[in-house]
Amino acid sequence: MADVVALAQRGDLIAARKLGESLLAARPKDPGLLHLVGVVTCQAGDAARGTPLLRRAFALTPRDMALRVNFARALLDVGAYREAASVADVPDAPPELVRLRGDILKLAGDPAQAMAAYRAAVAAQPGDHAAWNNLGNAALDAGDGDAAVMAFERALALSPGSALIQRNLGKALGAAGRYAQSVERLEQAAAADPSDALTLLELGRALNRVGAHGDALARLGDAARIDRTSAEIFVAIGLTFAELGEFDRAEQGYRFALQAEPGDAQAYLNLGILLEQANRLDDLAALLAEATARLPEGDVLAFLKAVAARRRGDERGALALAQQVQGDAVDTVILNQLIGQLADRLGNTDTAFAAFRRMNEAMAREPIAARFDGTEHRRYVESLAQLTTPEWVASWRPVTVAATPPAPVFLVGFPRSGTTLLDTVLMGHPATHVLEEEPLMARVRQGFDDMAQIADLDEAAVNELRARYFRALAEVAPANPGKLVIDKLPLNLLRGPLIHRIFPDARFIFALRHPCDAVLSCFMQNFKVNQAMASLLDLTNAARFYDAAMGYWQQSRAVMPLDVHELRYEGLVADLAGELRPLIDFLGLEWDDRLLDHQRTASDRGIIRTPSYNQVTEKIYARAKGRWTRYRAHMAPVLPILAPWAERFGYGPLDANGPLDGASGAVE
Repeated sequence: MADVVALAQRGDLIAARKLGESLLAARPKDPGLLHLVGVVTCQAGDAARGTPLLRRAFALTPRDMALRVNFARALLDVGAYREAASVADVPDAPPELVRLRGDILKLAGDPAQAMAAYRAAVAAQPGDHAAWNNLGNAALDAGDGDAAVMAFERALALSPGSALIQRNLGKALGAAGRYAQSVERLEQAAAADPSDALTLLELGRALNRVGAHGDALARLGDAARIDRTSAEIFVAIGLTFAELGEFDRAEQGYRFALQAEPGDAQAYLNLGILLEQANRLDDLAALLAEATARLPEGDVLAFLKAVAARRRGDERGALALAQQVQGDAVDTVILNQLIGQLADRLGNTDTAFAAFRRMNEAMAREPIAARFDGTEHRRYVESLAQLTTPEWVASWRPVTVAATPPAPVFLVGFPRSGTTLLDTVLMGHPATHVLEEEPLMARVRQGFDDMAQIADLDEAAVNELRARYFRALAEVAPANPGKLVIDKLPLNLLRGPLIHRIFPDARFIFALRHPCDAVLSCFMQNFKVNQAMASLLDLTNAARFYDAAMGYWQQSRAVMPLDVHELRYEGLVADLAGELRPLIDFLGLEWDDRLLDHQRTASDRGIIRTPSYNQVTEKIYARAKGRWTRYRAHMAPVLPILAPWAERFGYGPLDANGPLDGASGAVE
């Protein structure tokens, strides 16, 4: 046995194992020899061969704690987690074994029990920073961000120079909802070890969570330069570019991830989502074939197959696939939106509404959405209503505005009222330049702490604001000379006074839809959350926001001479040409038959940055007519809020006699 030990100490593990096995032939029940040869065999890289030897030794001397530790570690190495946890679970275990049990339970996917084991380890050795770090990791796995923060803070106090623990603490702060502190701590971790690509990756993710996408991209770029083999880093880069609206570069990021690791499921998932949103269905089919060949059956593959099946028109098969997804590999928001849309198409309103509720609840938990309670923008609109009176408008200082460039046309309406269909149709006219939800008026608005200030603007200030708009236009989407600029951003209907102040010659296209369908459809969409869109995460908040927004729009029209062409979405769906001709006359354009080929126009657009991206490429249809009536029971609490608007807009009373004529269409 001494010779076996000597060989092992010299690093000749193969010779040590062979000598030990020859001794075992003569002494097969010697627990000390079984223990020694089992350990040497495991150290030689053959845990499958060494573990049975340790099991035999353990059966002979179960009170030997050193043997128990080595046997549990060998069982861990061969993936026998249940047996390993049982072996490590013994009263008065040494700290090493207690901590090892935590490691076993963590790898076994039992974070709650792992936390209990690590708590026992830190109780036994409160000065062990590694045990505190392990406790923090187990708490993160268990979804207990606050407990993780506490554990990592204790670990960092014991080992203040550890960049690893700083990184872990930064992750935990994010999990606990302390997003600004998360960024700050990860910045400190990156400063402590600027060559650590994983820290830079976590920092990039943290910056993305708080909406600092440009800063995130810089940090992720640094991480990629350090480690060009990490698919995780390139996926994060792709997601950041997507947030910035740079979809070609997002695709490049995902494809770099697949070059780095051809079987990376997240790269396939996000690239598939991007291709589907760009309506590149042939490319999606090719990607799915590649993913099917490379990925094991599981959540990511099931989701991609569901997306492809939906676009083929197989809603029933798509729903079955989507409902198979159970883990966290697919974002909860995206998954539940798909389930809700499919169930809605199939007429399963209870399943659909439950999925949309889960989608909105998950969105409300996201860092940016968590800043809002969903009532802020409605209260902002109510404050505007108090300001916008005939007396206030009459008090505006008279000015003369520049005649050129001519004012844009503003396409407005409550979200999900057909503005995406309409802007796609108008893009088909060769004389138009249509903007898709570029916040140019928000940039003009910068610098005004109080909208009341616009009354006192002099001529130079008003014309400077007008020029600011066109400078912003030239920056984000320059228009060719002579083209009519159509600025489509639905909630610009809340900017009537500012628009009229600097563009008194502006024309408005007001897209109107049945109030119940508009509000329900908003509840069913995965909008990028800001203060306004946070109003739509709850059905009651959405209805109250509709009430405030429509009230303010009507008030604006009453106190200012806005030049408005109203177009009903239901009429557009029923008779596209008939509704468009008066609109084209209002815009002062010549009729062009290309206006009616909206599917071709949509296909040429690339990524469509609204929830209607997959609808505008289809033929106009009315299969969703009266959709809100199918959800009457779910919408009952908000119908009293919306009923006055339905009657005011001519949709009739919200009685219980079935669908109303002219309820919702499909492309929104």
